[in-house]
Amino acid sequence: MKQHLSQRVSGAKRSAIRELLKLTEQPDIISFGGGLPAPESFPHKELAEIAHQELMNNYANVLQYGTTEGSRTLRDAFIEWLRPQGIEVTREQLLVTTASQQGLDLLCKVFFDPGDVMFCGLPTYLGAIQAFSLFQIDKIGVLVEDDGMSIEDLEMKIAEVKLAGKQMKGIYVIPDFQNPSGITLSLEKRRQLLEIAKREDLLIFEDNPYGHLRFAGEEIPSIYSMDPEGRVIMLFTFSKVLCAGLRLAVMITSRPDLMDALVRTKQATDLCTSKLTQHLAARYMLDYGLEGHLDEIRLIYSEKRNAMINALEKYMPKDEGIHWTKPDGGLFIWVWLPDVIDTHEMLAQAVERKVAYVPGAAFFVDDTGHNTMRLAFSSSTLEQIDEGIRRLADVVKAEIVSKMVGTHESV
Repeated sequence: MKQHLSQRVSGAKRSAIRELLKLTEQPDIISFGGGLPAPESFPHKELAEIAHQELMNNYANVLQYGTTEGSRTLRDAFIEWLRPQGIEVTREQLLVTTASQQGLDLLCKVFFDPGDVMFCGLPTYLGAIQAFSLFQIDKIGVLVEDDGMSIEDLEMKIAEVKLAGKQMKGIYVIPDFQNPSGITLSLEKRRQLLEIAKREDLLIFEDNPYGHLRFAGEEIPSIYSMDPEGRVIMLFTFSKVLCAGLRLAVMITSRPDLMDALVRTKQATDLCTSKLTQHLAARYMLDYGLEGHLDEIRLIYSEKRNAMINALEKYMPKDEGIHWTKPDGGLFIWVWLPDVIDTHEMLAQAVERKVAYVPGAAFFVDDTGHNTMRLAFSSSTLEQIDEGIRRLADVVKAEIVSKMVGTHESV
């Protein structure tokens, strides 16, 4: 029956994370797999009150179709929230999407033809890889260093793409507490990316789901706020700062021509995003304020990050091939294991020990990263973090011993 499928869909793969979530629905498994927000961070009582008011008193509006660009109420609230952050935008520069994954989908549809080149990190967000792959974009991986995407490697990859005569279109980057690595792009590298984009006539797609979840270190301006030419399109989601279930995000561009193309494409996709969920988010921002809520969830994630780092230091074997990131924000810690370890193969043993993670190779577009894994600390309790890392460390120790024995036997 393959003849009924498009070439595009035939080559699409299921998300390793979504499939892992099915596996970890077993109640006795401690999962560090999906980057789920902490349930205790959801302001459910406040949202229930707002929902009741909107459905009783404003139902003719919130249960109706809306404009493709998004609710004025939400866009205006968002503008006021951005202003103290040094980002001045108008309502016409904002497009509300059904979560940031739709934003990625729109970027692919609007700006890329099959075979066009997108530069992205090694590693980078799995959902972005899926979107790029579906639209048959040529994904060129760029090494991610301790301070973000390697400028030297990017320059080398650009030279190679030019030599091959391929069409370069853009750079995809998650600058703050990157998913999956937790690494933050330095201020200097943000400036260098802008310079490269100007020189090569590229767009920068700045995905910013975690930038407001900083709980250590100094704030760094967004790439969008540093861009005088309109080369940066920013994606912001409410999933990590309010509730994932609202399925709300905002795309920001200062160029009317790009916004027009995005709006026309979204009209062919879903007409409009839910007005009800837009009003829930807008009313929460107006009635309660997002900053106070962010202060609370930063404390939650800071405590959980510290607990995971402490557990890794306590339980993991002291092997020189084992190390991990210590992010200043976000939801993830990235772990490197010895080169002989394949974390995809090891996952079965981990699940047997009732602990789960995401194998790192899923986040690489060049079939590397087999000795890495992503650990999400966001949705587990402190007790689960300690016990889960203890179990995982036992799995890692056993795997190292097994590989060592296998190496000796082969010799």
